[in-house]
Amino acid sequence: MTAETPSSRGPAGSARPSRRATAARAVSYGVLARWGDRRQARADGRAGLPSLEPGRPAGTPALEEYHQDFLARVHRERLRLDRETAPMHQSRAGLAVRLPATEDALARARASLDAIPVLLDAAQLAVRRGGETHTAADVVAARRAREHEARRRPLVDEAARLHAQLTQMRAEYARLGSTIRSCELAAATRVRRLHARVMRRVSAYERHLVRRHPAGDRIGPALVDRHPVVPEWVAAAEAADPAAPETGPVSPPTGIPTPRPPVHQHPADQPGQE
Repeated sequence: MTAETPSSRGPAGSARPSRRATAARAVSYGVLARWGDRRQARADGRAGLPSLEPGRPAGTPALEEYHQDFLARVHRERLRLDRETAPMHQSRAGLAVRLPATEDALARARASLDAIPVLLDAAQLAVRRGGETHTAADVVAARRAREHEARRRPLVDEAARLHAQLTQMRAEYARLGSTIRSCELAAATRVRRLHARVMRRVSAYERHLVRRHPAGDRIGPALVDRHPVVPEWVAAAEAADPAAPETGPVSPPTGIPTPRPPVHQHPADQPGQE
């Protein structure tokens, strides 16, 4: 009835996010980029892009470039998140496999412990062994109580050990889940910042585009359809409930004997005396 503890799982048991897991350098919208977007918007507007004629492609090459650049940055953030959380997911998967085995071992230990009474009744305490015919009754009762405690104590210790181990494993499981969620929220925030930056460029581009386009008052719907969109995994990470419990409560081990006053040893119970 043994199971591994979280500390015996090797390097994966101490999975932690790196110091760069939440670091995100701000991507500025500099003067050169602003000037380039303005110049490109004016050129596309004079060329009549996007065209409203049926069958012509929607959007402009510049909007597609913004979109693809945003996708590349989002994929990089997702890959970064997967690399950060992969060791923690592996450790958590191992705990998910070991938790039921430890719970079963604890249930068996408790069942074995419940099959043995905590205290013997008067008839059981009065049972005499060979050579105890003339031994005092209180000495016989003390001997039977010690023998019973010697049989029961290993089961009590085993149940307590498994209970402590199960509690530690569940705490580690919950800690890994909380750390993974923190990494996901940090990645979602970085993607939101990237989306805000690209939309800032898109807004600056479209502002100058509609001023130069022959149909500037009618190209709005064609432009909106080409805007970069935040991926679904970002919204899922932000919508996860942080208060949801990861594991259920752990009930204390049963069958722990209640303290009782010590039994004073009778002189006749000394070694070599009957």
